[in-house]
Amino acid sequence: MAAKPKQDMKKKAATRRARNARGGADSDYAAAKRRGDENAGKDSKSNKAHKLRRNMESNGTKFKKGEDAGHKKSSKSGGSSAASNGRKESQSSNRSKGGKSGNTAGKAAGGRKSTRT
Repeated sequence: MAAKPKQDMKKKAATRRARNARGGADSDYAAAKRRGDENAGKDSKSNKAHKLRRNMESNGTKFKKGEDAGHKKSSKSGGSSAASNGRKESQSSNRSKGGKSGNTAGKAAGGRKSTRT
């Protein structure tokens, strides 16, 4: 029975090497999901924007060069990615709106929240 723990350690080491070879469990994405980051995977801001654009395009909206799909009600404020919540905007106006809802209004995306009450 003394050989079994050694075999388990070999299996674990082989699994660890395989994970690392393909970016595995300790990749940036996996680490971000473990931490509970909102900006990784299906919950990321960019994914919500892409989903909105796909939904709008499937409903027949055509986008020219320099146009973005913008949320009427921001996803941060509870807006959906349904085509009915989307509108065509220029890239510059859509991307300048980052972080401008709630008490971060007028600040760049990721601006510090006010501590005043």
